[in-house]
Amino acid sequence: MTKTTDKVSPELREVEKEIDNYYKSNPLLKLPFAAAAWSLLAYAENWQRRQRHFHSGTQAHAIIADDLVNELKYPVSWLYKVCEPGGQAPFVFDGDIFKTSQDLLKLAREYRWFVLVYTGATNGWIELDLQGSTIQPKDDFFMGIEYEAYDRLVKPHKSRESLPLVNFDNFPREAIERSLKVEVNRFSYKLNPKIVSDTMTVLGPLFDRKFLLPSEWQFSRYSLRDFRRVFETISAMAYIRSIAQTIAENQGGINGYADSIYVPTCSELLGRVVRYSGVSDAKVQSIFDDLTYGNRGIKHPDPALQPLIKLNSKHYAIMPSLWLSLSPERNLTVLFNKLPSERKIYAKLVDEKECFMRQGFTDNLSGKDFRFVWGSTADLPDVDLAVIQDSEKMCLLLELKWFIDPAEIREIVERSAEIEKGISQSLKLKRAVTDNHKPLLEKLNIDSSYRVEVVVVSENWIGYVDVQSPEVPVIRADHLIGKLKTTASLQSIMKWLIDRKYLPKEGTHFKVIRPTHTIGKWSLKWYGIKPLIRDAFFPL
Repeated sequence: MTKTTDKVSPELREVEKEIDNYYKSNPLLKLPFAAAAWSLLAYAENWQRRQRHFHSGTQAHAIIADDLVNELKYPVSWLYKVCEPGGQAPFVFDGDIFKTSQDLLKLAREYRWFVLVYTGATNGWIELDLQGSTIQPKDDFFMGIEYEAYDRLVKPHKSRESLPLVNFDNFPREAIERSLKVEVNRFSYKLNPKIVSDTMTVLGPLFDRKFLLPSEWQFSRYSLRDFRRVFETISAMAYIRSIAQTIAENQGGINGYADSIYVPTCSELLGRVVRYSGVSDAKVQSIFDDLTYGNRGIKHPDPALQPLIKLNSKHYAIMPSLWLSLSPERNLTVLFNKLPSERKIYAKLVDEKECFMRQGFTDNLSGKDFRFVWGSTADLPDVDLAVIQDSEKMCLLLELKWFIDPAEIREIVERSAEIEKGISQSLKLKRAVTDNHKPLLEKLNIDSSYRVEVVVVSENWIGYVDVQSPEVPVIRADHLIGKLKTTASLQSIMKWLIDRKYLPKEGTHFKVIRPTHTIGKWSLKWYGIKPLIRDAFFPL
């Protein structure tokens, strides 16, 4: 058996061990899990509230939300692995515990970049250099960075719509104020079906952006409709908690830190969600089982996938900012891909994804001067969708790609392969048209006088520069639909795509920053993308 050569030097591996174990010195890990987890979540919740208060704009709020979700992964995991199970939530502000929670979250902000770089180096995608106590990549990552920036800047348009853009005219603020009780540094209020229902109605547009797959999709124990209803109900209760804290602090003159995390008993939460959501007891319990942190045999749990944190045998912890920052549909599909009992069902359901993408184009463009064709042709890749304008003799062939947008480097590599495959299939179709492939021309009902261009259309992610082709643009579906809806000429759209006018420009829409991340005595020179615009990037 041939021994695989490690792509990372022994010196860097020793550094990695030290970095991986650095968290163990934090005093928070000496507390029982309930006390440690509550303290971490309470600090993170109040930090998130301050960030949203001091930074405005869709881009800023999207970055804050993404950072929170990414940064909680490691500290919650560290506590879950090391802390003694059980204990009680303290429900009190403690300056020393506050500082240790702050330190652990700061460490996680730095640690995730080391994980990214080391994972890339282990798989041969990045070559690292160690100079003294500084780690840095040997390659230049900044050529073509506009492709990475594109997904970062477009994202808020689709799934990270910020709460200030929701219409709160019907939010039941007065009902919460009437029941609010403030005593010392604690606050409480009463929940009822109407308050929760009214809040769910107000937040409805937000969740319409987060849930895009067919609600009738049926998994082994519940449907996507059931899941959405339960998730919306918990999120509404979480948001009510956040608003109640704001009211208590503004009107009661208190620090609401002690009650910033919603900590219901397990039976209380089950009863309320069944009552408020209208979903059966058995289905709600199944959804709880899936969403509870560390359940279902998940080896490396993540609060993004399982945000219901069980503090002890009797209590859950629900962090409002976490629940409202999540992409629940995306996270559920990632979770199901980790569960053998659900993976096969999910795989069958997502076979329908191309149909839904295609329907998005045909429904949105039904009133335009376009003709649509799709289907198979002998000896060629399928035509996922052709948009044809006979008046201009133009034909745009769309290769449709739907997959879960990547959240870590392993997923980036897998999704990149999908993009490359789509580009290859597009080029085969384009060459066939150039060669006057009769069956394909007949399928499209065009002749050799038509101009034919190709584009890969991805639902969630377009890939980095290393997978791009000068002949085949890659763009997100909602972006291309928006362009097709607002532009009469297919020829001008083709030029817009070929010239890559849909991409952001460095110095205008974003800038590359080069931060240094530090853990202990070790530093990592890396890079980041900082928006120069306030709102979503969506040029038409």
